[in-house]
Amino acid sequence: MLIGERLSETARLFPEREAVVCEGERVSWRELEARSAKMAGGLHGLGVRAGDFVVLQLPNSVDYLVVFFGILRIGAVAVPTNPRYQPRELTHILRDSQAVAIITQAGGDGAIQAARQELPQLRHVLVAGRGEVEPSSIPLESWLASQPPLGPTKPPVPAGAPATCLYTAGTTGRPKGALLSHAGLLWDLDQARRRFTASEADRFLCVLPLFHSYAQMACLLACVSTGAALVILPQFRPDAVLRVIAAERITIFPGVPAHFGAILASIGPDAPVDFSSLRFAITGGAAMPLPVIKALQERYGVSVLEGNGPTEAGPLAYLNPEHGTRKPGSVGLPVPGVQVRIADAHGGEAPRGVPGEVLVRGPNVMLGYLNQPEQTNVTLRDGWLHTGDLGVQDEDGYVFLLERLVDLILVGGLNVYPREVEDTLLLHPAVADAAVVGTPDPVRGERVVAFVVLRPGSSASDTAIIRHCRGLLAGYKCPRSVVLRTELPRNAAGKVDKLGLRVLAQQQRLSEEKDGTAAARSGDA
Repeated sequence: MLIGERLSETARLFPEREAVVCEGERVSWRELEARSAKMAGGLHGLGVRAGDFVVLQLPNSVDYLVVFFGILRIGAVAVPTNPRYQPRELTHILRDSQAVAIITQAGGDGAIQAARQELPQLRHVLVAGRGEVEPSSIPLESWLASQPPLGPTKPPVPAGAPATCLYTAGTTGRPKGALLSHAGLLWDLDQARRRFTASEADRFLCVLPLFHSYAQMACLLACVSTGAALVILPQFRPDAVLRVIAAERITIFPGVPAHFGAILASIGPDAPVDFSSLRFAITGGAAMPLPVIKALQERYGVSVLEGNGPTEAGPLAYLNPEHGTRKPGSVGLPVPGVQVRIADAHGGEAPRGVPGEVLVRGPNVMLGYLNQPEQTNVTLRDGWLHTGDLGVQDEDGYVFLLERLVDLILVGGLNVYPREVEDTLLLHPAVADAAVVGTPDPVRGERVVAFVVLRPGSSASDTAIIRHCRGLLAGYKCPRSVVLRTELPRNAAGKVDKLGLRVLAQQQRLSEEKDGTAAARSGDA
């Protein structure tokens, strides 16, 4: 089955039920199906065909869903991108994917048109939203209204053909396009649903960016496959989330740890909070601090299902069950049909409880990286996806992710896992958020640097924070420097930008060596 067929089936079963709610607009499954059929018909009229790549550069909106399913309906490949990308970043993706069309937002088409001479294959620029449009661009709303719908004819692509091309964050170089098939995405979703229940009666809240693999799976495709409503917030704001959960009777809330931490921090001691409709929250993308899990479950009665997986795995590879044993701090059991192996430094299988690189194998794994056969061969070996995550698997099969391999810190030849240090920092009553990175040290190889955000109204010195860690950790694991910040830098998926923090830590170290000042700093420098 293709993803577009899944949408048509849901529209047939639940035509009048709400499919999408966003900024006052309420769209039924029948209407979403009809609008995506017109989008497909319009793209077909422009000459877009099965196998062509089409870039979406849209914010969270109803338009995003209409365009996404319109692209897939004709068998073309959807290439979702960050609406905040600058022209240089976007040009790389347009060139690498050889996209024949792009749907962007008002105000963004000028730079694209200016770059057209570098992109001879780019034939069409469509613009959503209100605002001025370049003469050679197509205004989406008025254009779409006049397009004939493309009928339910199945596009001439197999289920194993690419459905989406998702560009990774590119922490080790330029972003790479991971090709995910219709069959792989739907298989991954169907297996995940064996870990949690969802139906047309559910209402999902989407604050995750829809262009990211997590939202694509846990919000967009989950709703399309069940008939549940997708309530979209264009931007994350804790106060708005609390209002929408109560007003829209949200039942399932997928998010990242930063979302849940910010929501809890925003709730005053006497503030009314209505989580009565919320059946469970799903968290992924980064490690969930145990105090946040405890507060959600014990204070508000909200079950938390921790899960994870790289973009290259659909992205769900492991998930704690809704019903059954959940182990806080773990990302759960491999979803049914997914194999997990922990590899030691020599490529052999590590014993249970011993850290190693997490390898994943299953039908959800990507087809490969677009235009990068060498990198594909490095990442996919003998059917195993080398995730780049360092983790362990316990005797019951639950997976615990420790770090990205690139984030592991070596102090005097000893492993320091940043997450362990971060969890320890969060035990300090004044610490609201923390991130730990390594920076080069001429004697020990690396030194531990902590970036810390204090709770509003709280105070703590760098020496007090370091002393707190020394009471709970071996000396070599403790931060040598503490940098106080008002917030931690994060990418669009809510993950802390550790590459950027490593650069800041190195600059900090060079500055200290130059002027001999104290290690800790206040503010955002």
